[in-house]
Amino acid sequence: MIQSELDPKQGFSVKNVKLEIKKGNLVSNAGLGTIMELFDQSPLSKEFAKCLPGRKSNNSQGSYRLALIMLASLIHGDDCLDDIEEEFADNASAMAFFKGTIPVAKTYGDFLRDFTDENIHDLNQFLTMMGYTIRDHLSESLPEKYKPKEKPYFAVDSTVHEQHGEKIEGCAYNYDGIWCLNSEVVFDEMGIAYAGILETGNTKPGTDGPKLLDQVLSPLQGEKLKSPNEKVAHVSGDSAYGFEAFIRTMQKHHVSFTIAARRNIPWEPEVQNLEKSWVEHKYTVDELLKLQKRKKEPNKKFYARWHWSPGWAPNLVFPIIIKKEWKSDSVFEGAGHWHYHAVITNEDLTKMSYQDVYSRYLMRANMENFIKEAKINFDAYHLPCLSFKANHAFLLLLLIAANMLRWVSLITKPDKPLYAKKLRRKFIFQAGQLVSHARQLVLKVSKQFKEEIDRLREGWQAHPVTIPARTFSTS
Repeated sequence: MIQSELDPKQGFSVKNVKLEIKKGNLVSNAGLGTIMELFDQSPLSKEFAKCLPGRKSNNSQGSYRLALIMLASLIHGDDCLDDIEEEFADNASAMAFFKGTIPVAKTYGDFLRDFTDENIHDLNQFLTMMGYTIRDHLSESLPEKYKPKEKPYFAVDSTVHEQHGEKIEGCAYNYDGIWCLNSEVVFDEMGIAYAGILETGNTKPGTDGPKLLDQVLSPLQGEKLKSPNEKVAHVSGDSAYGFEAFIRTMQKHHVSFTIAARRNIPWEPEVQNLEKSWVEHKYTVDELLKLQKRKKEPNKKFYARWHWSPGWAPNLVFPIIIKKEWKSDSVFEGAGHWHYHAVITNEDLTKMSYQDVYSRYLMRANMENFIKEAKINFDAYHLPCLSFKANHAFLLLLLIAANMLRWVSLITKPDKPLYAKKLRRKFIFQAGQLVSHARQLVLKVSKQFKEEIDRLREGWQAHPVTIPARTFSTS
């Protein structure tokens, strides 16, 4: 009889490790303090504090301290307000870092309910300022290959936050029958959030797009004046944003755009008239290699153009780039169908091919990853309060925390930025020992982790963070 039949474990067992009590305060989130310290030392911290409601209780020690603790909790990956108290209340490093007792969970709920419409407006404006500040800092600090593009690529999208409480303000059934709240957010191509808004569950997707876009693009007015003939940015969105107010906002701010064409634009009947106009897709070497690795044949793709004049502005003419792609049947070999999709654009087609325009639209696919990051790694699936305004404030704080972690990720690994889950393992969930020596608190960590933190500090401090000289609306 062979050994595996006698012992399915084949004689293997894990090593027995003896546990002993170690004197001194041990912590499991040694890197969290560094990230909060770097933000606190940047000029953004004062602008952030100006957006917060006043709170002067002895326990909270001011609204800025409370907001920092909430940001730390979101960066740490806590799922709800109760987790703040659970994770930080008996944490020696948290109490030392935040200079006192950590308030109970109810305090954070009260704090979020203190936010007025003016506070929420100001916090949203801060998010725009933060976005441009991070972008400028990355332009200064990253190697040339990884710097942000000179002209930002903004993608806007809405998403659903499914809720389960009947008393949550603003909840309603959406078009898919989901009891929810909605939100709309603007990200750039680096994964930095520039603006966000919470909406009631029955809000039509795209409704607040013009307002958000106007907020995000207004700081680029100076670029428009310096180069009147050059577009200042690029904007992309799905078909929810192919309506008059959104297109007019893009035209007003002098940006190029690629927006998925709505079904009510009659481009589909025109497909049959484009038989001689199709231009075949040219695969790059990298695309072919990726397909080869996945053992897939390249799909047949073609592009054509049709011109559209909207009813609300018949003197305007926009090209619509139509893509047709062969979709093979997964069951019957050789069978399949042509799939059509179209995008509205104002790109100069004398300088860009149809394929280039459509490829620029596809860049917005990263937007889905950034939304998933917020939902999965910051638990934006669910919002914690009954009050609509409190949830709106929480959403904006969540986006600010996500920006902070994305900033760290881009500085430390610009070639392949880590998402929050892996970044937390690398920079936050590290063991350390807190000791008091000569009236000074010292956090002892591993040599490898200390080297990582030093590299982060060097990358941050080599080019000091400055708020860009742009106008940010406060009206």
